[in-house]
Amino acid sequence: MDGNHLFCEDIAQIPKTMEKRKAVTMVIDRLSYDPSLLDDIGVYATYVKMGWGLSFLLQEKVLANRINRYKGLGLGVSNGGTFLEKCYLMGKFDDALERLYRAGFSWLELSEGITNLPRKYKKSFTDFANSKGLNFVMEVGRKNQGSQLSLTETLEEISQAMEYGPSKIIIEGRETGVGVEIYDMEGNIKWDWVQEIISNYPIDMIMFEAPQERQQVELITHLGPDINLGNISMSSLAALASQRLGLRGDTFGIEISTGNLSASPATKFVYHVIKNSISTDQTLIMKITGLERRTVQNSIKELMENGWIVERSDPRDMRRKIYAQKRKP
Repeated sequence: MDGNHLFCEDIAQIPKTMEKRKAVTMVIDRLSYDPSLLDDIGVYATYVKMGWGLSFLLQEKVLANRINRYKGLGLGVSNGGTFLEKCYLMGKFDDALERLYRAGFSWLELSEGITNLPRKYKKSFTDFANSKGLNFVMEVGRKNQGSQLSLTETLEEISQAMEYGPSKIIIEGRETGVGVEIYDMEGNIKWDWVQEIISNYPIDMIMFEAPQERQQVELITHLGPDINLGNISMSSLAALASQRLGLRGDTFGIEISTGNLSASPATKFVYHVIKNSISTDQTLIMKITGLERRTVQNSIKELMENGWIVERSDPRDMRRKIYAQKRKP
């Protein structure tokens, strides 16, 4: 058997490799896309969120057919959290849960982007999901740019959400990725916020909504290809999959596995930055991660002592120390 045939066989295993990945990818359906778009690339998604309450603009039979189309591809299907918020304000919260279940949704989402839900409704939501054997997620963050949570408030709400045992906790990003939670008014990532979140909670429990492709690239580059991402448009799903696999220039060379590095979240964060950069010094690491100098220095020391990175002098400026991933012999 020739080498080219073996290479093709390896490439053919990529979809199966992606199926085994730990990363959760949530694709958003705004009803403007034909579900058949996922016939060929649905393997790269975990579940589809039918945004807001738009799904209930459809006739019941049409909605059921759309949901079953996704399920036939092995995908979960979720409501948008705003739908339940609206139903709560109308006094129809429990009725809404039953409606979602009858429609065939296999994931349920609860958010507080607009309202503040009393704890008894959160308990009712989680009890209902558990009784029906459904996955459920809880979203943290406000939709209105004028009423954003502080970082401290965000962390507090994540802690409260953790008490209910959701499959994932979603960090609000809206459909724009601008001016909400971890994004500033230009759509840039506030890395100090990201670091605080992943330092305080298991990274595999957090899903960052990242509607912009540049945001997806940066999160993968800095946090690794297995970071959970949501609000991915159907038209961006293939691009995201290729970024996770390191098949594009932006993430070329990123390891498919995050390896067996046993360290604090801060040290892992520093390691991801170093291994995916060509020339990195302490100042640049601090700028990218938002970490304090002492934290970065301690992380670098730990990584060097355990043989994960190497330190070199910059040939253009011998006073400047640069860091790189230590290559296996």
